[in-house]
Amino acid sequence: MTVRPLPHLSELVNRHKHVALLWDERLEGRALLGVGSAKSICVEQTKPGDWRLWEGLTKDATQRGRWSMGWIGYDMHRHAGGPSHNKRRQQLVPPHPGGWPVLHWWEPEVVLEWAAGEREPQVVVGEDADMVADVLDALNGPIVEPEGVMSQEGWIPLAPSWDKATYLKKFDAVQKALQRGDIYEMNLCMPWVGQAPGSASWTLFERLAKETKAPHSAYVQAGDHRVLCASPERFLERRGSKLTSQPIKGTAKRDKDPLRDKALRERLGTSEKERAENVMIVDLVRNDLSRVAAPNSVEVEELFGLHTFSTVHQMISTVSCTLRKEVTPLEVMQATFPMGSMTGAPKRSAMDHISRIEGVQRGVYSGTIGYIDGQGDFDMNVVIRSLLHRADTGRVDATVGGALTLLAQGEEEHEECLLKIHALRTCMGHE
Repeated sequence: MTVRPLPHLSELVNRHKHVALLWDERLEGRALLGVGSAKSICVEQTKPGDWRLWEGLTKDATQRGRWSMGWIGYDMHRHAGGPSHNKRRQQLVPPHPGGWPVLHWWEPEVVLEWAAGEREPQVVVGEDADMVADVLDALNGPIVEPEGVMSQEGWIPLAPSWDKATYLKKFDAVQKALQRGDIYEMNLCMPWVGQAPGSASWTLFERLAKETKAPHSAYVQAGDHRVLCASPERFLERRGSKLTSQPIKGTAKRDKDPLRDKALRERLGTSEKERAENVMIVDLVRNDLSRVAAPNSVEVEELFGLHTFSTVHQMISTVSCTLRKEVTPLEVMQATFPMGSMTGAPKRSAMDHISRIEGVQRGVYSGTIGYIDGQGDFDMNVVIRSLLHRADTGRVDATVGGALTLLAQGEEEHEECLLKIHALRTCMGHE
């Protein structure tokens, strides 16, 4: 498969506070680079009114034909004000220990686009000619790598914040909720923590992108906060009046032997457990989309689709709808956020149990990274398979998890967490 080469951004990330690369190496895909910030909003801990701030910035940018981009963390659901909002979720949950803003969104000063089929980018936003020239010079100039970043001091391997016994105890708590009928699926997520030198962010992303080749990857930098994301999952894409979501539920490891690899893929496709998990989330997504859809327009375009990536096979379904006229991006987010694949079902009850059982806010993880363009179209991923790097402290956070139903087995689910963390540990040089 012909791919577009990953741009070398080591110079840009050193020169600019705000850099966002939304990356898909496949030529049939689209990629974007945003540099600089004309205006921004940053929310440390969510409170009433924060979504209106986001709406104000994005609406103002779109009305002027400008773009906006950034991240929205999972815990922004607490004041979304939509159907999934529930006052019982205002229980005190400790903030994410990494010290991450729950939302950071901005209007970039320069935007470059790699259109479908193109290996080279075109400037789509850039009123400051000098800044555009600076960005293009950095992309086209000689490759400058940080000296010996992988051999520097300050590396500590990712290690689980929960030992296996703790994970299994939390697994049992989920099973009790399932048996009571409080929920019929819940995503349990396991935190990991490590350290990396502050100068290592871009090098880590290069290694992660090479290892995973995920179609919804992103390097997003807002000062010392850097999200290195290798997501294979699309949360939402809007093109005109069409809204599409592609939830992932179902994972199988790859094998170097082609015959064994094919067997693993086929086993995933016929697994009763994986299909049950997937269809539950498809039903949830259909319900979410129906809140903003024109009558009778919600459609399951693909059910139980098998997609192969460099490290795993995934079961992905595709659900779409036609949006009602005048539906705003905020109304779409209120109807759908956070992604059902990262909560469980029913969504409200699952999120209550997530707060109680996980016991700490998720931060950026299982939220979304994306953009809204100058016409109001947008594309947003699901923040999974990601490293959250603090350049000031060196702290690296990662989280992995999976959907649990009554068919789940604790030992197998723990092993799936280890499978999902493998690529992240590898790119840090610790596998």
